[in-house]
Amino acid sequence: MKIKKRNGEFQAFMPNKILSRIKQHSKDLNVDSDQLFTEVIPLIYDGMNTTELDELIAFKAADKVISHPDYSTLGGRLLLSRQSKLIGKELQDVDMTYDFFAATTFLKKYSIKDGNTPIELPSCMYERVSKHLAANDKEKKMFLEELTNKRMNFATPIYTNAGIDKRNGMISCNLTTLHSDSIEGIEETLTKMSYASKEGSGIGLLVDPIRSKHSMVSSFNSNAGGVVRLADMVQSKMRFYKQGSRSGSCALYLSVWHRDIIDFLELTLPIGDEQMRTRDLFTAVVINDLFMEKLTNNGDWHLFCPNDIQKAGLKPLHEMWGDEFVETYNKAVELGLGFKVNPKTIWDAIIKAQVESGRPYVFFKDNANKRNMQRNIGVVKQSNLCIEITNVSKPGYTSQCTLGSINLAMHDTLKSIAKSTRVMVRALNAVIDKNKWSDEWSALAGLDQRSLAIGVAGLADFFAKKKISFESEEAKQWNKDIFETMYKAAVTESMEMAKEQNRTYPAWDGSPYSQGETYIPGWSPLPAGEPIPMLNSLLLGLMPTASSAILLGVFESFEPVTSNLFTRRVGQGEFLVINKHLVNELSEIGLWDNNIKNKIVANGGSVQMINEIPDDIKYRYKDVWEIPQKVLLDLSAIRNNYVDQSQSLNVYHSDAKYSKISSALMYAWKIGLKSGVYYTRTKSKIENNSKLSSGNTAESLPKKPDNSQFECFGCSS
Repeated sequence: MKIKKRNGEFQAFMPNKILSRIKQHSKDLNVDSDQLFTEVIPLIYDGMNTTELDELIAFKAADKVISHPDYSTLGGRLLLSRQSKLIGKELQDVDMTYDFFAATTFLKKYSIKDGNTPIELPSCMYERVSKHLAANDKEKKMFLEELTNKRMNFATPIYTNAGIDKRNGMISCNLTTLHSDSIEGIEETLTKMSYASKEGSGIGLLVDPIRSKHSMVSSFNSNAGGVVRLADMVQSKMRFYKQGSRSGSCALYLSVWHRDIIDFLELTLPIGDEQMRTRDLFTAVVINDLFMEKLTNNGDWHLFCPNDIQKAGLKPLHEMWGDEFVETYNKAVELGLGFKVNPKTIWDAIIKAQVESGRPYVFFKDNANKRNMQRNIGVVKQSNLCIEITNVSKPGYTSQCTLGSINLAMHDTLKSIAKSTRVMVRALNAVIDKNKWSDEWSALAGLDQRSLAIGVAGLADFFAKKKISFESEEAKQWNKDIFETMYKAAVTESMEMAKEQNRTYPAWDGSPYSQGETYIPGWSPLPAGEPIPMLNSLLLGLMPTASSAILLGVFESFEPVTSNLFTRRVGQGEFLVINKHLVNELSEIGLWDNNIKNKIVANGGSVQMINEIPDDIKYRYKDVWEIPQKVLLDLSAIRNNYVDQSQSLNVYHSDAKYSKISSALMYAWKIGLKSGVYYTRTKSKIENNSKLSSGNTAESLPKKPDNSQFECFGCSS
């Protein structure tokens, strides 16, 4: 049997070289090299090329992860060692930490490519980005150390665009408001939006100004198409413009007072008139306190056409919140401009849409504005594609934000978390300074606000290493301490950078910081009341971290585990993923054997019904379906005291009951959350409910939600 080399020559197949290669990359790993070798050999065929052979060994290793998570690490090393040979670069320590899924994701999505061929290792990417952002060698060393030790991680556009000549944008999020309800205003807004999307930014577009369906367009003596027709236009733009290898991504935001709200809420339903549906857009609803109060008290609600509000000489409703909104709303009702409905009709439509599609996102406008750190600039009207950004946007003033995350799995102390946060502040400010803005609207707001969103990955890993449960009092305390530490560290670094550079962010004058206020009432790094010079208006925002969690080999964002055993879909197929922390704990007490493996498979990744496993371990390793959602909401409320932007909060319901989803949203509003929900996920939508037998294959195990569906390219950190 012969193997085809990269140069096209054939050489005799030498099994010992295969075994040697497996053993070389298995050092320090808990894997059986000989067993893997035995399973690979029968699959090799005459004429197989070396690339196919390398991939076969890597895929076979990844397929054995049920035996031990280290098999996935071996798969990653094998893939990246092949890459190392192709580009003539030595593997570095950080490259050796990439598991199979991290390596696959990196090669497909992050690495610079020559045509379709990746030409980087992860270590090369970290070097490239650090060099591009750093002002000097000291900064480069600082950035590189944090990245290669996986203590922090940048958002996707920074990795894919930094230091590459023909790519400009490193900004993750774009928040814009429809410029005006006119052909010129719509086209100008969509054009600017398209440029931002092309650079890799995820879009959050407020469409409140558009006149409602059937409203008269006097210049044409015809009726307006309303929000649905506008959505068609946006969808066409997003399909045309690409973010790297995928279509552009946009979330449309519409307020509950808009006359087209019911049609809007039906846009993503799986069935119905296709002319009234959008398949490539995300929808988000903006909810005022007044609506929630009317809903709670069984009052009447009124829907308005923005054009009628304008013609009556009233201030646009989307420009207001709180008492000012209430006053104008009531005035519009008195003038007979509204269409009366039962608010429960709208609420029911929201819940129905969430049951059937997981959307709309829910954004509580008044909660976002009560502690708005940009209130001197204006009103927070909407959020972004992943609903963690609360920047102020206006027509002609497209708010921008750049993202990064702290990998909590690699930290043991608050001091360490603070250090990494401060480095991240410095690095993201370099992103702002070196970014090439897609248009003048983006440059104006982006430089004016200098907004950052520092999030986290691996909170579940952090808790697992501390051996604490999400439901415990210890978790509440750590949850508070972590985010308080991050915010204070970020403020301190931003202040010190402002002093170093002898400047503040341009919109600082009149801001809460200029008046000696921070987001934490009563706390200041300076004597009380003294103005706080700041280089950034906003600092913390907790994004989904879908992609970066894979790169880092940790669980996403601040979420518990979806399951202790699930399948993850990559280009080469579906592979098992097992909770490595659970395996390590069971191994420590001698319980990790085939019997336990089979029972975990049989229970769909849950350990709650396995008698052999101690109760304390079962308690700590509840999956997200087994944890009361009130626990997750309460933890978010604690974080809300320190996160000056918002959080991409998913809510999980084992069944799609109206009452559960409704009560969760109502509770989120009452406890002051700005983002009531990112996705509402029901178990029936993303995994097989049936209990599994030990003979079941990976295809029948719970599925990790497909990141292509739930992830924002621009905002994934």
